[in-house]
Formats: sequence, structure tokens, C-alpha cells
Amino acid sequence: MRRIFEGGRRLRLGLAIALTMGSVGVADSINGFSERFDRAPARGWQVAHYTFSHPAFDTDWSRDNLRFDHGLHLSLTPQTAAENRFLGASIRRETRTHYGRYEAILHPAKGPGLVTGFFTYTGPHYGTRHDEIDIEFLGQDTTKMQIAWFVDGQLTAHKVALGFDAADKPRRYAFEWHPDRLRWFVEDRLIFEVTEDAADLPKEPGFLFANLWAVDKTVQSWAGLTAENTTAQAYVGQMRFAPLEALTAGLPRAETPPRQLP
Repeated sequence: MRRIFEGGRRLRLGLAIALTMGSVGVADSINGFSERFDRAPARGWQVAHYTFSHPAFDTDWSRDNLRFDHGLHLSLTPQTAAENRFLGASIRRETRTHYGRYEAILHPAKGPGLVTGFFTYTGPHYGTRHDEIDIEFLGQDTTKMQIAWFVDGQLTAHKVALGFDAADKPRRYAFEWHPDRLRWFVEDRLIFEVTEDAADLPKEPGFLFANLWAVDKTVQSWAGLTAENTTAQAYVGQMRFAPLEALTAGLPRAETPPRQLP
């Protein structure tokens, strides 16, 4: 789906705001970063705060729905007298990143119509084609993780069974973006891999996001429908990026054979 900060939005209380409080994270778009969000970062991140007009979203964005306290606490809350029924939470990096390993400790929200996302994105609003790499949890079935990627706006997506319920506790999830392959991990176990021999892959550097939102009824066949007056929470304990050069030599082996595109 076309993501946050893309065209078609209507500003409500202004554009995404730069954070202004102290930080304990290390942030460098070239050398990588690691952010625990013990408190609001001094720089490097933006929180979304505006009315969002997108056919797949039943959600506007509010800075009040994102709290920094030994991690990111993202909330979804109902709203009235608005086109969208809900307020969600979203944060993104201010600078683009490219090939490397993207990792987060995630505790997704559970419930029909809810989506918890951790992904890279760029698109026409940023002067590029739409390239994207996703980890998403659909709240109607958090025993699966949706992995997806876009190349010039064209989506490929797969749901991978995890063998546990992701909503029962925080765990570490990651994807690696190489020039010739994409790889997704759960607790350092490789669960899915695709190579450029099997599919087109994203190439454009993107912005790293985490968010919580409710889908529009037009896409309920994908994620379910959020009931009126639903409230929900998701948690991000840490977000990290290590550029390709910083990864250890060689590709790690999976504990079990990864699923791969034919």
C-alpha cells in the first residue's frame, strides 16, 4: 500500500513534527543506528500528526498516540466527527537508509482490522518511485507475519506461519536488504528469502517507519474490520539499522530451511 507521508493527505494540526527531547540512541544514516526510545530522541525521527486521506486507511495520525517510555508505545483510539474512525501512531527516520539489516523488538496489536508495521518506504512524495520492504502483523491472526515488498509500486506479499502468537510477548524481528536478495528473520532464525533471480527487488533508499493503524472496510478481506470504539496498543522496544558493510561476513544459516519463492 502507498504509505505514510505520501500525497493525498490533508493537514490537520501540521506536518509531522521533529522530536525535541533528549535521546539515548546512536543515529547515523551511514554507519547505522540503534534506538531504544527510553525517552524522545533529540533528533533523527519524526512523529506523524495530520489527517490522512488514503483509501486503505480508516486512520488519521496523532502525536498523542505515541509515547516514549523505555520503548515506543503506539496506541489506536476511536475518534468522532471525522472521515476516518480512528487515530493511530506512526514514527519515521528523517534520513534514508539503504542496504543492510533492519531490526526491531515488536509486540504487535491483536484484533480484527489492526495492522502493526515495521518497514522501509519511499515514493513519489519523496521524488522517487515507490519501493518498500515490510514486516507487518495483521491483528486478526498474529500467529502469522506478513512479509512484503514493492518495486515501483508493484506489491509481492506472503504470510508466514510463526509457530507462536506474536501478540503474546515482545520478540526480535528483522529483515536484511542485500543488492541481490531480501531475507526475513524471527529471533535470528531465517524464515523467508527471495533472490533477484526469482523476483524484482527494491533498489531505492527509503525511510524507516513503525506504525499502528486500522484498515478501511474496503480492504477488510485482507485484514478484517475494526469494531467501533476499538482501542489497541503495540510496542516497539528497539529499532536498529546496520549497513551492509557492518554485517558479519557470509550469510547466516537458517535453523530450519527458509521458505523461498519458486
